[in-house]
Amino acid sequence: MAKNKDGNNSKNIKNNKSKSVMLSKLEEFKAFINQCKRVMMITRRPSRDEFLMVSKVTGLGICLLGALGFAIHAPMMYLKAMLKP
Repeated sequence: MAKNKDGNNSKNIKNNKSKSVMLSKLEEFKAFINQCKRVMMITRRPSRDEFLMVSKVTGLGICLLGALGFAIHAPMMYLKAMLKP
């Protein structure tokens, strides 16, 4: 095994690096959990009016995307039928 100047082998160095990477990932995960807790503490249940408004806007968006998809799909199907011998 290769040894560095301090007499430690390279395997120990790799283990130390992997441990530090794991610790940094664990710290990132803990920070993420703390951020989630903070968000959950300031959230509240929407009122009936807010919920209805969000539902209407979402439904309208879904309908618009569906209409756009249909507007693209229908002419393409007719073009394919016309081009097919």
